[in-house]
Amino acid sequence: MDKVLQEYIAKQQIIEVTALYTRAIDRMDETLLRSVFHPGSQHNHFYQGPSSEPDRPAQGDDPGDFVRFAQDVLSTYSRTHHQLGNHLVEFESDTRARCECYFTAFHRMRPIGDPLAADNAFETEMDFFVAGRYLDRFELRDGQWKIVERYGMTDWMRIEPPASHGFAGIDPKTLSKQMPDDLLYTLASV
Repeated sequence: MDKVLQEYIAKQQIIEVTALYTRAIDRMDETLLRSVFHPGSQHNHFYQGPSSEPDRPAQGDDPGDFVRFAQDVLSTYSRTHHQLGNHLVEFESDTRARCECYFTAFHRMRPIGDPLAADNAFETEMDFFVAGRYLDRFELRDGQWKIVERYGMTDWMRIEPPASHGFAGIDPKTLSKQMPDDLLYTLASV
């Protein structure tokens, strides 16, 4: 296979790993989230340390790895939605690449009184938006491209009262949910 075609296929595989990351985050699918990182991967996006070290114990305020940190933080939201934008993949070698990917993320914060609400909760639900870029280093190991280092860059943030006009008329089964209740997982088992 010629080099241009190999790079094209590798770029698609890298973009799909980034998409799987957002699916895992939004559905709170811990197994899928762990699968996008190679062992030894490092994280620098609202958490600094190992990306996925399931055997690393939590100590004090350190949950042990990014995946547990993300699961803890995301449980304080009733729903999230990560949207990916521009992807730029640049190869350093046949087995190493850098990827810059723009993102916009929505988080519906749980209110005070909800047992899963965060310490910084408001009296009502709030919508928390973040936009920025993922700066990732990928490596090809055992035929799989995965993240070995992530930096999350923040361009802007906004918190505002919720806007849910029209939600009442939506079929409940078509509202996004977390794993295993989301339709994605129900359809996968059919």
